[in-house]
Amino acid sequence: MRMIFSIFSACLLFMGSMFCSTAWSFESGLVTNLLKRRNCVSCDLGKADLKGADLKGAFLQGADLQGSDLSQANLKNAKFYKAKLAGSNLMGADLQNAILEQTDLSGSNLAGANMLKAYMDQANLADCNLREADLRQAYMVGAFLNGADFTGADLRKANLFGANHIGIKLEKTLLEGARWFNGHICKPGSIGRCILE
Repeated sequence: MRMIFSIFSACLLFMGSMFCSTAWSFESGLVTNLLKRRNCVSCDLGKADLKGADLKGAFLQGADLQGSDLSQANLKNAKFYKAKLAGSNLMGADLQNAILEQTDLSGSNLAGANMLKAYMDQANLADCNLREADLRQAYMVGAFLNGADFTGADLRKANLFGANHIGIKLEKTLLEGARWFNGHICKPGSIGRCILE
């Protein structure tokens, strides 16, 4: 019989009853359950194929989705607090109003993603591909952005205060109204660089 859950992931069979820990993991064939339940706290879905999945409003706190394919997925209002998404493909995903606080997205592909009003307080976006992403009004206070590529992205009215930003790329990036790393607001005409007040 195939093991459906593992411990620490695990379930303990005792006197005919199944007792499961709160940290559990799916087999790849059980991803369908995630799509129905939209609840996967601290689960292990590393390298899962969730391309185009409808996970609107999903609760994924502490979930491990490293290396997963979430391209074109509907992740509006999803809650990824302290989740692990390093190296994931989120190209063209809809992350509008998603909560990504303290989430590790390092090295992920977020090109063309809709991240309008996404909340990324202290998130790790190091070395991410954010080309042409919509980050208007995104909250990235204290985020780790080193090496991120924002080429052609829309960061108008985004909050970048206190974020680490060594080696970021801002070619043709729209920055008007953004709160800059030092707390000042970027003036109209801020494209590729912040014209400070």
